[in-house]
Amino acid sequence: MKAIVKTSQEAGVFEVKEVPTPKPGRGEIMVQVKAASLCYTDVAILNNKYKGRRPVPIPIIMGHEGTGVIYELGEGVENVSVGDRVGLEVLYGCGSCVNCLNGNSNMCANWRHIGITYNGIFAEYVVVPSRAAHKLPDNVSFVDAACLEPVSLTVRTLMQVKPLVGDTVAIFGPGAIGLFHLQAFKAAGAGQVIMIGIDQDAKRFETARALGADHIVNSNKEDVVKRVRELTDGFGADIVVETASSPVVIPLAIDVAAARGRVSLFGLYPEATVSPLTINRSGLQIFGDVGSLPRYFVTAIRWMKYGKVKATPLANRLFRLDEAKDALEAARLGEVAKVIFEL
Repeated sequence: MKAIVKTSQEAGVFEVKEVPTPKPGRGEIMVQVKAASLCYTDVAILNNKYKGRRPVPIPIIMGHEGTGVIYELGEGVENVSVGDRVGLEVLYGCGSCVNCLNGNSNMCANWRHIGITYNGIFAEYVVVPSRAAHKLPDNVSFVDAACLEPVSLTVRTLMQVKPLVGDTVAIFGPGAIGLFHLQAFKAAGAGQVIMIGIDQDAKRFETARALGADHIVNSNKEDVVKRVRELTDGFGADIVVETASSPVVIPLAIDVAAARGRVSLFGLYPEATVSPLTINRSGLQIFGDVGSLPRYFVTAIRWMKYGKVKATPLANRLFRLDEAKDALEAARLGEVAKVIFEL
């Protein structure tokens, strides 16, 4: 089968090549991949900048966000059938430790993650545990379903920050995660959503406007804190979401928050610094987490079923696996908000 493989410890080196087709073991399924999407984590792994809890084995088939049709069942699988259209969870706990038993499998010390601890989904076929597969509603396309994992992280944010109708929301980073949050907060009744980015985000700003962003703030041209304060009558944003992939954004995210504001941080930046004094004086709630959970994933499917969040507006071009270099360049230049491979 054809796959995108990181073949070397050298940064940026990968090949689109033929590799053996995997076979499902007991409790596993083999899925014929129909669509898969590129994540910032994939780019970080490719460029040796991934700051995860475990080293990534090399070589490895890349990618973890995707969807497809069940092609073959391993022994003992009864919860799904061949031919089912499925979205795929990407992180699995051991199922028996304290964290897993408490419903926090993303905190499992023995976690497994597709495309990080074992071969991923940028391939014609992928093998995953059967419990990772969730049947798709008929009206959810494969292109949309390829983004269920990042949408599930958006679900996580909203469950944490508990938005109220009329809240002002500031989002740092008009990439895919930021744009999924924009759609979700608009659906939840946000009073206004402010999208913050840089010069390189010009095309993504257009997508943000089309999806309902009330204000666009370009940090290369404006003082972000001053502008957000102006747009919120001097109070700051009730909710701030940081998805900008830059450690310099973390202090800004804190500074634009209103008193008693809720701040959700996505970045994995050990070099970022934040003053506890600022947090305490403003009575801020800071939310951090990593990975998704089954309850977030099934809610993401419902959001897509009812048209509350969609991926298709973010993918103005679809790519083939053998166009991986073009896809990575389009992502780097900000020409597409979300790279999606269609197989």
